[in-house]
Order: sequence, then C-alpha cells, then structure tokens
Amino acid sequence: MKIFFCIFLSFIVLTLEPFSGSKILIHGMPTKGFKVTNNTLDHLMREGLSKNIIAKIALLKNKIFKNRDEFIDAMPNSITTIDQESLLRYASTEKIKIQADEFTTDLKQNAAVFRGNVKGFIPRENIELTTAKLRLVSGKDTNIEKMFGEGGVQAKQWDREIRSDFAIYTQVNLENFEKETKNSNKLAKPQQTLQMQGNVILKSSQGNVNSDNVILDLLKKHATLEGLDTSKEGRIRIEANLSDLEKNRIEKGLEPESKNTIEATSQNLEPTQVILLASRAVLDNSKHQAMFEGNVEMERTPGDLYIHAGKITLYLNESQELQFIQAIQEVCFEQPGRVAKADQASFDEITQTILLEGKAEVQSGQYHLQGNSINLYLDVNKGIAQGDNKAPIQMTVLGEQEPAIFACR
Repeated sequence: MKIFFCIFLSFIVLTLEPFSGSKILIHGMPTKGFKVTNNTLDHLMREGLSKNIIAKIALLKNKIFKNRDEFIDAMPNSITTIDQESLLRYASTEKIKIQADEFTTDLKQNAAVFRGNVKGFIPRENIELTTAKLRLVSGKDTNIEKMFGEGGVQAKQWDREIRSDFAIYTQVNLENFEKETKNSNKLAKPQQTLQMQGNVILKSSQGNVNSDNVILDLLKKHATLEGLDTSKEGRIRIEANLSDLEKNRIEKGLEPESKNTIEATSQNLEPTQVILLASRAVLDNSKHQAMFEGNVEMERTPGDLYIHAGKITLYLNESQELQFIQAIQEVCFEQPGRVAKADQASFDEITQTILLEGKAEVQSGQYHLQGNSINLYLDVNKGIAQGDNKAPIQMTVLGEQEPAIFACR
C-alpha cells in the first residue's frame, strides 16, 4: 500500500514560487530571465520529455540566465525544437499575469487591488487563478508580502484544482531561506504559508479532499486540515486512488515508451482506494508522518479493511511508502469474516501483522478471542492468533446461529 500522504504535498499543493516579489506583480513588470528549478523538471516530465534529456537539463538547475539567447546556448545539443519551447516556457522567470474589470493602487498602503472577474496566469507553472477580488500587499521597508483572495478562489494546474471561499498567502524574508546575511539574526524567520478557508475542495485524478480550513507551510512541507466538527458532514474527507499514485511514481523514472506497458498492466488490476474521515489532520513531510484525530474512520479497498479510532497515525519511509499504522483510543476494525477492538492497534505493513493491546477482543467466525495482547495476521485467511506467557488468550467457541457480539459501525 502506497499511502496518500503525498496527496496534499504533491498533487494538491500548487507551487507558489512565482508569487515571490509581489512588488513586481503589482507594477506589472515581468522579468525576462530563465532559471531551471525542480518544478521545471517536474513539468517537463509531464510534457513527456525523455529521462536522458531531463537529466541533461538538470545540470542547469538554479543557474540564472539573463536572456533567451544565453539560455538557448546552454541547452543540451540533442534537444528538439518542440522540447526547447517547453523548456523556455517552464524555465521563464516571468511573473503572474493578472487581468480584472477594475484595478486600483494605494501607494500609502503599498497595495494593489483587483476586482471583478480577476484572472491570473503563471506560464512557467501552468497555473490559472480566478477570483472575485485579489489584494496584493507589500510591507513598507520590510520583506513581508501578502496576497488575499476572496469571493470564491479557484486555482488550476494540470489535473489539479483547488477551490475555497477565501485564501491568504504570506511570505516573510523568503530570500533569506537558503542564505545567511549579516542582519539575518535581526530579521523575522523566513515564512511562506497558504491558508484556505471555507468550503475547501481539492481535486485531482489521484483523489479528492474536502475541508473547512487548510494551512500549508510551504517551507517546512507541513499541512494542517481542520473540519467544522466531528460529525460525518463536518469532518474533513480524503479520497485517494493509491493505484494512480503508485503508477505516477513509477512513471517518473521511465522513458515515455515504457509508460504504455504500465498503463496496460494497471487496467487489469483492481484499484487500491482509501477513504478517510477525521475532524483534524496534520501532514508532516519532513517527519514522514500523517496524523488524523477526532472520530477517525479509515476504509481501504481491496481487502475491505475498516478502522475506527480516536486517533490514527501513518508512518512512511522516504519513498512515501506506508510502513506502519498506529490507532489509539477505542479502536475497532473490521475485515471480511473478522471484527476486533482494543485500546490500541498497530498495523505493520512490512510483516503484515496486527498487534492489539489493552482489552483486546476478536470475533472471527465461531471464535471469540479475549486478552490483553493479541497478535493477528493482516491476511484474514491465515487467522492465527498468538499470545504470550504474560498475556494469555481466552477463546470461546460460539454457536453457528449466535449473533455478532459487537460491531464497529
């Protein structure tokens, strides 16, 4: 199982690098330089450039070219004209282009306001932005800049789409993030955040997310999602197609001609999907963890695994592959032919085992197991339970017509 943690920090989080330097955006003076970044390379992969060409282009990463001719001279000799045009587009340092029915500026506040059918486009990131009102503010004599969108905000990039009622983008001393300056100790710490509020909907071919409030820390690669309450309608909802996530991860390392084979193979397999409900979630890419709390429900197919708990934490490796699931607080889970509950449960994806701890109970077919600690295989068909000398298991054989002792939902 490849987990959906990367949904928020890959296919949902739209790149906001082009917004840096909003003074340029306000005055409408796009630069004409070129710079290859990790985002540039990702976009070129989506355009279908070969792995070999992208590897050569990667040698130019983070170098600044002042004009088109200088950049073309530095390009690989083997690049085609079509691929060259794609590279020019995604490496351009041109800032966002904005059009609106009304535009006003406030020199005292160092702000610009766009109203009515506001549309923005960032060529190098393939991002389209629409909203009813957009306000750009730069702090006087400071490195603080903000962007406010309201009246319905929508951003699109490739197959990704984000919508919300309001959005606030903030950056502080962003230019000091990767370099030290003489006055760095006196300046506020670098910050780059995006907050989206009210009816937040995030869509992609790999999954969807619904939430009331989302706060993204783009420097720390950290996301916090909040719902309205713990009710079914008020919780955040995440739907992920793990098969598509895995396929896309593999395709990034393949040549274009190999992708047809992957596509044909994936069509013959049952898609792996996850639906997760929670009142709050914290996704931390640096720690490779995803924590969900507040009446958490997690359902995975195939396998029909359903887990209900007060808190569920997912632990991943550096490749974003799920290693371990820990569920605590009145845990209950179901699989075909088996239902279990305990104070806490650990699901080990490496050993394919489950450890139930604290008032553990399992009902599997005609057998009812009870103990302080019970080990199970994730595969229901194996169905072997193990205890130890300190935690013996009590087993009761039930009648064929006897109803279920307990259920999770």
